[in-house]
Amino acid sequence: MIHLFRKIRQEHITKNRLRKYLMYAFGEIILVMVGILLALQFNNWNQEKENTKKENWYLINIVEDIEYQKSSIKYIKNNCLKSIEIGQSIMKAYKTNKTFLEVDSLNKKLNFLMRSFTFPNINNTYSELVSSGKFDLIQEKELSLNIIDYFIYIEENHTNTKTAIINVFYPEIYHVYNQFSQAAPNEKNMNTTNLYILEKDSDITKYINNLLEKPASKLLLMNAIRTQISILMNNVAVIDETLELSKELIQLIDNYLGLTSEMVNHYDC
Repeated sequence: MIHLFRKIRQEHITKNRLRKYLMYAFGEIILVMVGILLALQFNNWNQEKENTKKENWYLINIVEDIEYQKSSIKYIKNNCLKSIEIGQSIMKAYKTNKTFLEVDSLNKKLNFLMRSFTFPNINNTYSELVSSGKFDLIQEKELSLNIIDYFIYIEENHTNTKTAIINVFYPEIYHVYNQFSQAAPNEKNMNTTNLYILEKDSDITKYINNLLEKPASKLLLMNAIRTQISILMNNVAVIDETLELSKELIQLIDNYLGLTSEMVNHYDC
């Protein structure tokens, strides 16, 4: 095509047909410009396609992170509810008998109450989006704001529960349970050769029982259990709210990606 234009241009120059030559020269320029525009458009189309592919990848991985988050906090919720149940059973027995010595399996129950869980902060994909400056890949701004709000909320919960464990649980609760119980390792982790570790010392049991009969000890233990129950109830409320927010955000992402309930399996909370 270009060779043909050159031939015609040469003929017009030779024949002194300047006007027609200029028209053909202008045509050449237009042809080159159209070619450049088409090339740019093709590159833009390829870039948009690549960005959409990356956007979908990030959103799908965000959903996977949220799913893992849901699984973790459901496990924590079950343990919180179990601890609340145990704490309430201890207080109910004390109210009936006016002594902790009549609480069934008190040592085992106090060992269970010594467990603590930090609210998980599973945000690998979100952190990568933020640190890499690729958050603009998510084209729908309302969706991107919902994602940001969700992970900020998760970070706050993680920080609050960690602070409560450091500032309240260990200094005001854990040491009380530890004072009035003998450590009981999990039997599942023991073999027949070291089962003696599970045995409670009778002299220490007498010492603990004597301590538990003192009013000051009763006050310490009651306050520790009541404080923990209050904290755990708040944790359960936060977990329930988080599960609801997780469900809503996953639904928004699925809608944006065009996924239906028949195509996914995370509508269970």
